[in-house]
Amino acid sequence: MTIKMGLESTRILLTEVGRKWFTEHYPKGIVYEYDEDGIFRLDAMYVVDRQAIAQILCPMGIPYRIPGDIGGHTTFRVVDRKEAEG
Repeated sequence: MTIKMGLESTRILLTEVGRKWFTEHYPKGIVYEYDEDGIFRLDAMYVVDRQAIAQILCPMGIPYRIPGDIGGHTTFRVVDRKEAEG
């Protein structure tokens, strides 16, 4: 069962755990262009088989899906105002 909850325009950064998972599952190349240290937009959160899955968008609008947490460690965090301005 999948449940989609929209979270429009929430800007996020990947945590250390999130960057590691993301780069392992979406290797850079012709199709996957992103800056894993850059700001993404949280498009939606899904619950699939009791696991939270985040759909995030890179600045080019390409969607990616990552687990909300891995082994109890979150994979992303909301960008604070200083980071958003800088």
